[in-house]
Amino acid sequence: MNATMISRTAVRRMLLGGMAVAIVFVTADARQFRYLQPIATPSTRSAALPAGATPVEPIVALSRDQVEPALTRVIESWNSQALGEQLGDGFYDKSRLLDAIDTTAPRDASLRLQSIQGVQTLQQYLEPDPVTEGSTRLVSRVSVTARTQLEFTAGDGSFTRRPGVNEFILRITHPEQ
Repeated sequence: MNATMISRTAVRRMLLGGMAVAIVFVTADARQFRYLQPIATPSTRSAALPAGATPVEPIVALSRDQVEPALTRVIESWNSQALGEQLGDGFYDKSRLLDAIDTTAPRDASLRLQSIQGVQTLQQYLEPDPVTEGSTRLVSRVSVTARTQLEFTAGDGSFTRRPGVNEFILRITHPEQ
């Protein structure tokens, strides 16, 4: 009887010890799946500036009234099939976007701006003005969240509306003041 009690106690201790070791290994393995993602700071804003540009600190936020004409020009160019002229040289895969719009959007589709929900100035810098020698211009990268609506005539002849919320990243330039 004593021998069975000792063996039960020994077995319990071994099980508890084994569970403790297993918990340590499971905790150690779980830790390797957690990665720290650094939060962007103001020092990283100026990392991708063009040659000769100097960052503006602090950033002066552009108002909705300053951004709306630029967004309206982009939407009007989409409606007139001249979007390629509004897209910058650094726009990633510009020709692929234009081809996708040309093949998937109905020919009579028009894009309407319904409202601007938010405007955030992401980056500002001064760069030499290529037109006027010796002067600079202020360049602002702005994120605009806008409610838009795509309107077109469907295949069955019915008028169709497709509302959506889109984010536009605009580069707005104006002479330095």
